[in-house]
Amino acid sequence: MIATYLKAPFQFEQRNVPIPEIGPDDVLFKVKACGFCGHDMILAKYAAKDWEPFGHEMSGVVEKVGANVRHLAVGDKVVLETSTFNPLSASSRNGRVDLDKDIINYMVPRTSMGFAEYTVAPASLCVKFDNMSFIEGSMIEPLGVAVDMFKVAEVGLNDDVLVVGIGPIGLMAIQLVKAAGARKIYAAGLSKSPKRAELAKKFGADEVIYTDVVDLKTYPFERGGVDKVLLTAPPALIEPCTHTLNMGGILSFIGIAYGEGAMASFDSNLVHHRKIQIRASDAVPALYFPMCIDLVESGKVDLKSLVSHTFQLKDAVESLKAYINDPANAVKAIMTNE
Repeated sequence: MIATYLKAPFQFEQRNVPIPEIGPDDVLFKVKACGFCGHDMILAKYAAKDWEPFGHEMSGVVEKVGANVRHLAVGDKVVLETSTFNPLSASSRNGRVDLDKDIINYMVPRTSMGFAEYTVAPASLCVKFDNMSFIEGSMIEPLGVAVDMFKVAEVGLNDDVLVVGIGPIGLMAIQLVKAAGARKIYAAGLSKSPKRAELAKKFGADEVIYTDVVDLKTYPFERGGVDKVLLTAPPALIEPCTHTLNMGGILSFIGIAYGEGAMASFDSNLVHHRKIQIRASDAVPALYFPMCIDLVESGKVDLKSLVSHTFQLKDAVESLKAYINDPANAVKAIMTNE
């Protein structure tokens, strides 16, 4: 079968490798669609020091089931959680499955991941669906990330909300914030991505702020600031975002960076006296997939509009390079394997 690999900086290659064998608790997952995500971009840009497989935002069909698998059958359409909680862990038994780190994890070394014809996954990570496309199914994983960040921020009716970073997860978050009854939604992103700004407005943003043109700290928010910030951009933006929050505001963030970029600082007196809360969202273990599938299948969340680039697996090497080199139009790249 064909499997795709990446290595920094921005190198991609395809190899012919054996179809992997499954264990008794696994399934052979025939990949039908897989998204190229921000984490893949970080790997491709600088983090992958050697060749490695990639792709974890995927949907597909069960091709083979292990001897112990009872809840899935060959031919089932499924999306893949990147991890799930251990029901026997202390955190899970105490009712906090979200805090369990004794997880069943897809993100471990393996010969193939989503940018391949097949991958092997623990059967417990597969969630069935019926009434959406495989392309939409490949975006359930990032929608779960957006839902986790949204829940951590506790967005409520009549809140003014700032969503910083209008990549796919930020654009999903805008839709969730709108559905929750936010009074006014501000979206912040870079001016080099007009397509993303256009989608932010389509999904409910009242104003778009270009952070490479305007200083967030001095932006004239209608209420002087906002009640909630959802930050999907690098951690360095935590500091300017604290200046946008009104008294008692909450900042939820998922931005990831490595090395020095992982460090963030802020004015503790400002945070203290405004009673601001800075909360980390980390969708590990992955949760809310049935809810996310319902949101898409019922039409409450639009994922199709996010797809800016599609390509076949056989064309992945050149197509990914083209996507990376098209920032003005790039929103979400999806590989299909039809």
